[in-house]
Amino acid sequence: MRGTSLRRIVRVNDGIKPFQIVRKAKSSALAILVALAFGALPPVFSGVQANSCGDLSLFAFPMQPEQGDSITIFVTVVNSTNADASFVVDTKISDPTSKGVGVDDRVVLIPAGSSVSFEVDLQTNASSRPGIYTVAAQSYQGDSLPVCNNCFCSTTLMQFVLGCNSNNC
Repeated sequence: MRGTSLRRIVRVNDGIKPFQIVRKAKSSALAILVALAFGALPPVFSGVQANSCGDLSLFAFPMQPEQGDSITIFVTVVNSTNADASFVVDTKISDPTSKGVGVDDRVVLIPAGSSVSFEVDLQTNASSRPGIYTVAAQSYQGDSLPVCNNCFCSTTLMQFVLGCNSNNC
């Protein structure tokens, strides 16, 4: 094994440097820790907050993203009732021109008096429009999206600013 490089041992693609793997692992670990630390914060805007709704909160990491960053949005759904419940969570991401750049719809089963968190990722690139991005999440009771447009149970909004990278945009 002497003289064998780390790339050969772990068969890492030659295009990826070992320090990039370590940096990504550190970034992911930091994102999880920050999300856990801020998980108890109230959402920026809350709509309906009835006991039987899947109350929502949102958090994005990194906190000051730049073009080319992968942004992780942590969505937390709370079931404050005495019974297990299913909710459809519809998460939409819009750029500064209100153009949709990401959608995530999923069904979550939440035990009574508990919460479930999941991640929605947005990969930006050097040509992604800098400015204020909006994340809107809505929960619907049950395990399928209803036919009506505005019959959501709970809603929340969050915004983050995508900054310019070194391309002087």
